Amino acid sequence: MRERLCVELGGMRPDWNRWCMSRGLTPGEGVRQLIAAALDVDADDLQAESEVDWIAINEPRIRIEIRVTHAERKVVEQRAQASGLTSNRWIVALIRAQLMREPQLGVHEMRLLSDSNQQLAVIGRWLGHLVREGNAVRMVANGGGDLRALRDQIDVHLRAVAAVIRTNLDRWSR
Repeated sequence: MRERLCVELGGMRPDWNRWCMSRGLTPGEGVRQLIAAALDVDADDLQAESEVDWIAINEPRIRIEIRVTHAERKVVEQRAQASGLTSNRWIVALIRAQLMREPQLGVHEMRLLSDSNQQLAVIGRWLGHLVREGNAVRMVANGGGDLRALRDQIDVHLRAVAAVIRTNLDRWSR
């Protein structure tokens, strides 16, 4: 359903057009964004929740074309390279991050999460060894704290980070 709103801008129209143009918006898009902000409702989120069929791992992709200025393309390429992605993948990540409100991890972030998980796994194994050998009792008696609680917290972190990595890999797999 289309709804139309007519607003008399008078002498403000040239200023409004310049404001919208400086942001890469049409005057209508600018008005819609202002109204959405005023109502504290993001219309894109409402449509995305009901209309988007989230991707499956082997689902075929559909090609779309967008046009950007040379300056915009250069910035996209720089940001994509900094994230360890191609320009196309960076744009897809941007779209998915907007639609899903979830992080879209680049190569660098994935490497950091993987390294973190490996280090925590080593710590978890070390703590498990201490508990099995009885050294934990001596450590607790010496003010070492509750090692089991610490190990449980590390296990929760390991599972959470592994889930983020798995979700990200599934999302990007072709």
